[in-house]
Amino acid sequence: MELKDILKERRAKGMLMKIITNPALPLLAKDAGLDFLFYDCEHGDYSYTQLHDLMLMGNAIGLPSVVRAAQLQRRDVSQILDFGASGVMVPMMETREQAEQLAGWSKYPPIGIRSYSGGANTNYGPSGHHAVNMQTMNARTLTIAQIETRRGVENADEILSVKGIDAAIVGPADLGISIGNPDDVMAAEELELIQKVADSCQRHGKYFGIIGGMNLQTHFKADVRLLISGIDTHILSSGMKALVRDYDSLDQK
Repeated sequence: MELKDILKERRAKGMLMKIITNPALPLLAKDAGLDFLFYDCEHGDYSYTQLHDLMLMGNAIGLPSVVRAAQLQRRDVSQILDFGASGVMVPMMETREQAEQLAGWSKYPPIGIRSYSGGANTNYGPSGHHAVNMQTMNARTLTIAQIETRRGVENADEILSVKGIDAAIVGPADLGISIGNPDDVMAAEELELIQKVADSCQRHGKYFGIIGGMNLQTHFKADVRLLISGIDTHILSSGMKALVRDYDSLDQK
């Protein structure tokens, strides 16, 4: 099921990936009931070769992938989608002009100016069928603006009014840093700014999400559609700590 189709029906449950590269990952995620995996090329450790292979596996079993590009560059946006991503997000979006570039590079004409290529994005199918493939991929591709600065919040309506932008995801850590409050994402001022982005998504018919803990997901549960809370590094760490606690408990019985 395509990620956009899931979002039309309910919240989509995702997980942020930074270090795991084994192709068993999508199989485990699918079995766990996740709706998509969110690969981080801004802060994570992924080559495009690794991304290609992971996303190809995910597509083969019906588990969509979203990728956070490192920066707003045509090459990054286009290659991420050519390698099979269902969605692409660019961080630190602050202006309408940036949103127009992102929408243009991620969508084919008549919406954008994305350059055509077959490959993982067309399941390595036969050549040709350009018009059909372009229409299918435009309908499938989730183009996401990450809003994580005060300026981005102030310009949220301009960003989200751009045709081809499908969603906004808030980065609460950087948003807190931008307002001089790096350590309390539940501070009243930050919650107010996040709500402004959620309200803007509602006005413009776009999906809203947060990369953050369950405290934030719970606070904004009336608005959030893209759930991205767990991070592979945190889950591995907490799992290993739980294992050590289980071992230590043997000495207490």
